[in-house]
Amino acid sequence: MPATDCISPIELQFQPKPLVLSCDAPDISSDGGVLLLRQLDDRLGLVQAYASLLDDRRDPGRRHHDRCEQIRQRVYQIALGYEDCLDANLLRHDPVMQQACGSGDDPLSSQSTLSRLENAITGGELNRLWREFERQYVGALDPTTAFIVLDIDGTDDPTHGAQQLSMFHGFYDQHMFHPLLVFDGDNGHLISALLRGGNAHASRGAATMLKRIIRAIKQRCPDAAIVVRGDSAFAMPALMDCLEQLADELGDVHYVLGLAQNSRLNELAAPLIAEAAEEYAATKQFVRRFMWLRYSALDSWSRERDVVLKVEYGERGANPRFVVTTLTGFDPGLIYDRAFCPRGQSENYIKDFKNALAADRLSCHRFVANAFRLLLHALAYKLMHALRTTAGSIEPALRRVQMDTLRLRLLKVAALVVTSVRRVVVRLPRAFPFAAVFTAIARRLAAT
Repeated sequence: MPATDCISPIELQFQPKPLVLSCDAPDISSDGGVLLLRQLDDRLGLVQAYASLLDDRRDPGRRHHDRCEQIRQRVYQIALGYEDCLDANLLRHDPVMQQACGSGDDPLSSQSTLSRLENAITGGELNRLWREFERQYVGALDPTTAFIVLDIDGTDDPTHGAQQLSMFHGFYDQHMFHPLLVFDGDNGHLISALLRGGNAHASRGAATMLKRIIRAIKQRCPDAAIVVRGDSAFAMPALMDCLEQLADELGDVHYVLGLAQNSRLNELAAPLIAEAAEEYAATKQFVRRFMWLRYSALDSWSRERDVVLKVEYGERGANPRFVVTTLTGFDPGLIYDRAFCPRGQSENYIKDFKNALAADRLSCHRFVANAFRLLLHALAYKLMHALRTTAGSIEPALRRVQMDTLRLRLLKVAALVVTSVRRVVVRLPRAFPFAAVFTAIARRLAAT
């Protein structure tokens, strides 16, 4: 039975007659919106595809929960804001969670059972799951897609304790893991998520990951133009050479990457900086100028490349910025403002992934177990992104809300579960503010 059975009723006195509060209603859930997650999951085939790739080595005679049910439980809990396995000890008795995960009226897996699942994953299974995650994105693309932006970025995941590959990173000044993430820059789809050791350079593994993703996209969408976008940490010779080789082989593969300042770049920028300073001195108006440069880092770049220089000059002096790109033949200001600067939107995607879905809660000891956890959080992101897209098509105000806001609007709703021999009835509150949107989403998903 749920642990809340032992909580004593509380008598409140702010009404003319006593008001008794208790936490003992057995057939009520506070997470009725999980039913929408199950509908989206079935429509997209996310968890079923994941579970089919796992080898279940447990004794069949002692097994009460199959892998599909367990992954559903874990992913749905993350989407609902319960990122800790320990939360399962209470949520396993939630009547709506039981229906959504497929256990009927039986309790779901406990914390210890889910922890054993996470630690049972092998490296081979992890690689299969990782490839399946990327395949799901590529498989959902329209073959006639003409343009795709791949935003690549790393993020910090602070660690605590003796976790495998927890390393000190000087830039972040902490012990951490260093996940590598790739998003679709146009719509925020999470394409891939790779867990790396804490001392990994931001670009480690990026060339291999992008090569695999770009080849798969080109096979699915042969006429698509692909642009890889990232900050200066990814302007590495090996990565640029890799993308240029893919462009020669597949066609229409480009990059636009930030480039860190150095003495030679600043020397090339000096004439434009002097011109901007002179104009500012004469007008006292903020000055913004752009130009193309040809540049090659000594002893490390295989050839000269095209660089966009942006110079701003104001009361604080000069502010030069550099971007290396293969997108030539355009106005340099257009490349900087329209091709490079929107890269900042990926920070909002990472914010959803880490803040709303706690993707940095990787507290297992084994590195493989933590990499599996990262993919579970990535699955939760896919579900929430699909929910936001569907909800936004019905209620435009929900189109761009953060995922934690979306959770409060649609998923955190009380539900009364009534079970009979013939059916299960789930009743939501009459005063539910988003009842119309909720039911419209449910009907649309049921129809498809």
